[in-house]
Amino acid sequence: MKPVDFSTKLIDWYDKNGRKNLPWQVSDSYCVWISEIMLQQTQVNSVVGYFKKFIERFPTLTSLAKAETDDVLSLWSGLGYYNRARNIHKTAIVCFENHKGILPNQLDELMALPGIGRTTAGAILSLSDDLSFPILDGNVKRVVSRVFTIGADKSSELTKKLWLKVEKLMPEKNARKYNQALMDLGSMVCKRTKPDCQQCPFIHECKALKSNQIKLYPQKNKKPKQLEKTLYVLMVKRNKKILLQKRDNSSIWPGLWFLPVFSTNTELSNTISLQHGKIIETFSVQHILTHRKLTIEVTVVQFGAEDSIESIKGQWQDIENISNLPHPTALNKIVGF
Repeated sequence: MKPVDFSTKLIDWYDKNGRKNLPWQVSDSYCVWISEIMLQQTQVNSVVGYFKKFIERFPTLTSLAKAETDDVLSLWSGLGYYNRARNIHKTAIVCFENHKGILPNQLDELMALPGIGRTTAGAILSLSDDLSFPILDGNVKRVVSRVFTIGADKSSELTKKLWLKVEKLMPEKNARKYNQALMDLGSMVCKRTKPDCQQCPFIHECKALKSNQIKLYPQKNKKPKQLEKTLYVLMVKRNKKILLQKRDNSSIWPGLWFLPVFSTNTELSNTISLQHGKIIETFSVQHILTHRKLTIEVTVVQFGAEDSIESIKGQWQDIENISNLPHPTALNKIVGF
């Protein structure tokens, strides 16, 4: 299939079936950038609400650059992969200081910014400025690898082959519509499981469908083994407040607010005895991260207003105010939000 035939069929499909009312579908590189980072590892339906709140709070790159990191992280709470938020803030600061408060419109300059790879850079340039730059996110990989049965023994070789293919397929015009169409087709029709091949514009050209090998593409990389880890945490209550600590950068959930964590249950128990706290409840919470399965053993302790707990560092926070702090979703499970 010639590249022109591929792009023509794809754009025709998009005109009839594609998504055209997403809040970030505007000719604004800032909005496109924020949405593209949020959409990494996250479904569209989950991102819409977060995106609207983020843009309402930080309507411009300059407002984001001048924000405190905690303010940025607080709006990211629940999206996960918090390094994305940190890199967004770092990039905003770099652009404010070195690029006159705007994102550069050159591919290499964009890729030099924190958290922006080739696909994200291509998406920013094509979706905001209609410039002809290819992208290769998970949806695009799925469509292209299946239609053309592109595979390789090593993941690095596969990525190289796919980039060569999307470069050849990329039209010189209608880049915005074309790239959005590719992503929509992968998300709405050429899905990872149970693809709706009857609705695909390439039903007669798809080599994987013809050979009944849809499930083989794209080729799967071996997933790293999910590690199991137990955390022993202390929920210290006093009136309607709980004690929280800001996690350091070398720990899980760096920079986020969470309950005091101990290496062992013995260490936790010794701390409670030392402070004369009263254990009122114990329970376990399961929490799944990308490469970790966490079992969180929670001990709830009540202290009187006159009791001192100087050996446990932290800050008292109103339970009702936790949603305004940057925190992992695991804390919501524990507190009961």
